[in-house]
Parts: sequence; structure tokens; C-alpha cells
Amino acid sequence: MLAKFREAAEVARNDPKAAVAIYDQLAADGGLGRVLQDLAALRAGTLLVDTAPYSEIQQRLEPLTAQDRTFRHSARGMLALAAWRANDKTAMRRWSDMALADPETPAGTRGQIQMLLALSDADKKS
Repeated sequence: MLAKFREAAEVARNDPKAAVAIYDQLAADGGLGRVLQDLAALRAGTLLVDTAPYSEIQQRLEPLTAQDRTFRHSARGMLALAAWRANDKTAMRRWSDMALADPETPAGTRGQIQMLLALSDADKKS
């Protein structure tokens, strides 16, 4: 299992689509357990955030945003970024607010969200 994660990371350098396929296989493997499945899903979503439509990122990552999910903070941040890239201010605000309202959101993720909000505000002014 660790070798597959390593393989996907290596493949991602030259062929992100192939890496996403490996991560998707890992995410679908119930034998790994939910935490590792979620990690694989998050990594696939991260690789796709610049190229896939927001709806695909949302479909992949929204389940990871539940309060009991280990990678909820990262998933919320990726969803906010994907919504910003798609120019969906409502969705961006939803994910940003959710991340900022959670007292357990790490400082780094909180900072990324605040940068997105600042960029969004700058877009309004230009």
C-alpha cells in the first residue's frame, strides 16, 4: 500500500492523470481503512484542482469535509480554491466560512483561506 502511494507521487511528476488513477484505486480500496482512503482521495483532488471542473472536485472532496474526517481542513481548503478558480464566489465563501469557523483548522490552512478571500476581494475592486 505504501509502495502504491509512493508510485502515485512519482508518477504525478510526469503524468498527473495516471497518478489520479492510482490514487482513485487506493481511495476505492476498503481494505486500507477510511483515513488512507481519504488521503488518496485528497491527493487525487489536489492533482486535479487546476484542471478539473469545480463539480468534479466537489464530488471527490465534499465527503471528506465532514466533522469526523481526518483531512476535512485540507479538503475544505481545496474546495475553496477550486470554487475560486471556477469563479463561484458563493461556494468559495461556503467552504471558506466552514474552514474559518472550525477552531481546529490549522494555521496554515487558515492562512491559505484568508489569502483566497483577499484575492476574491481584490477581484471585486478591479
